[in-house]
Amino acid sequence: MNARIILAICLFLGTSAGQALACSQCFGAPDSKSTEHMAAAIWVLMGVVMSVMGGVGAFGFHIWKHANTPLEPHQQLTDEDLKPYE
Repeated sequence: MNARIILAICLFLGTSAGQALACSQCFGAPDSKSTEHMAAAIWVLMGVVMSVMGGVGAFGFHIWKHANTPLEPHQQLTDEDLKPYE
């Protein structure tokens, strides 16, 4: 019985009859200024998210690149075994 109710609700919301219940603000009237502003806000937020993700990726690439570089000669001296000299 519960599965039938859930199925009926899903079918109702998936059809165009469910969209007729939405107001122009929620549904997005094509000629409305608020719809244009929401579209601009979505693009701005996509740009912000992509720039943050790009920064994380660039920092990861920077770390990976510097992890694979050979050591300088003065740094190699500190890494060798000094037991024979003690």
